[in-house]
Amino acid sequence: MKNKLNEEIMLDKKHFAVIAFFNAICDTDFLRIVQQMSIEIGTGINVVDCTFPNDLEENEEKFRGVMFSLNEEEVIIDYLEFYYYLNVACEIYLSSFPNNKGIIEMYLDKIAKNYDL
Repeated sequence: MKNKLNEEIMLDKKHFAVIAFFNAICDTDFLRIVQQMSIEIGTGINVVDCTFPNDLEENEEKFRGVMFSLNEEEVIIDYLEFYYYLNVACEIYLSSFPNNKGIIEMYLDKIAKNYDL
C-alpha cells in the first residue's frame, strides 16, 4: 500500500508480523486479497504470510484465529483483532482509492458476519 500502517496502531507489540503483512500488499492486489480473506483464504507475499485455519493440511496443527508470519516469527490473533487491523488497512487504502468504498464495505461486512463481530 502507498500509505502504511505504523506501529502506533498495534494492539500488542507481538503483532508486528500483522503490520508487516498489510504493508506488503501492493495497491493493485489489495481488493483481491481482501476478497480472499472474506472467504478465509490466506496468502503469502515474499517473507510475510497470512494463514486461516482452512488453509492447513490435514496433518498440520489446527488453531483458532488468523496466523500471520514474518520470516520465522508467527503470531495468531483472534478474529476481533484481525478485523481491527484489516479495517485500519482498508481505511488507509480507501484514502487513496475512495471509489472502491462499496466493495471494501461489502467484504468487511462479510467478514464481520463470518465471525459474529
